[in-house]
Amino acid sequence: MYYIIKRDGVRQPFNPQKIKDAVMKAFIAVDGKTSDYAEEKANNIANYIEGCMEGAPDELTIDQIQTLVEHGLMSCKRKDVAIAYIEYRHDRDKERNWNTKMMNAYKEKVKATNTVQQNANVDEHSFGGRKGEAHAVIDKQFALDNDMSEMARNHHLNNEIYIHDLDNYDVGMHNCLSIPFDDLLANGFNTRQTDIRPAKSIGTAFQLLAVIFQLQSLQQFGGVSATHLDWTMVPYVRKSFYKHYLDGLKYIDNMDISNYKFDDKLSIDDEEYRYNAKAYQYAMDMTTRETQQAVEGMYHNLNY
Repeated sequence: MYYIIKRDGVRQPFNPQKIKDAVMKAFIAVDGKTSDYAEEKANNIANYIEGCMEGAPDELTIDQIQTLVEHGLMSCKRKDVAIAYIEYRHDRDKERNWNTKMMNAYKEKVKATNTVQQNANVDEHSFGGRKGEAHAVIDKQFALDNDMSEMARNHHLNNEIYIHDLDNYDVGMHNCLSIPFDDLLANGFNTRQTDIRPAKSIGTAFQLLAVIFQLQSLQQFGGVSATHLDWTMVPYVRKSFYKHYLDGLKYIDNMDISNYKFDDKLSIDDEEYRYNAKAYQYAMDMTTRETQQAVEGMYHNLNY
């Protein structure tokens, strides 16, 4: 009884049929079909390898057997088949080495045996930290192997350039975004589940602001910012002021407001509003309260 030693160290009985099958696959890969010559060579190589085990240690490793198969193929007239087998073996070895390398690196991160704490916001010993860092190992290598030019890849590996957040490169997402709140609040937007109408008050505007922040944070990584939030909210302060001003005219000054027209470009400090002092003061007080509550609600939504 002869044995082979697999790559994981398992010892199994030698089966010459597997040698024949491997040689036949090499011929089929080149010729697209079987032939009497191919079958003859497959049998000869299997017998040759079995003969190599006679009178010697009764076991061979997988690598030793594959090398003997290469020698057997090179000794026949079909050098093209030998080359195909050698190239296939090389590709399989390369893939196997890549998988081993990745699994070892993955294990280090998921077990937290090699932590570098490269992100101050992530504890690499925590559940989420270990899970995220382990996945990042695969994502980074995938990006290097599939998503960039050879020049860019080599520059990164040689530290000539640094690709920030390489683990997110493969999904095409970007980092650190300034959201166009002016357009989204003025024109509305779609969340896939529903359409969101334009904001009509400062309270609604801040609610939508929190929603947009939260939605965007689920779609990307890194920071999400508003570059000029004070200016963005001016139109909605005016909209809320106008609603409260109309209420003041109607309920305090007993005015008919059915034909009152609002100029959304008009400042809330304009003399046109100040003409009705009580309605104006009421509108200012209510707008101030609504704005403060809206801002507080936004902070609660984003922090909790």
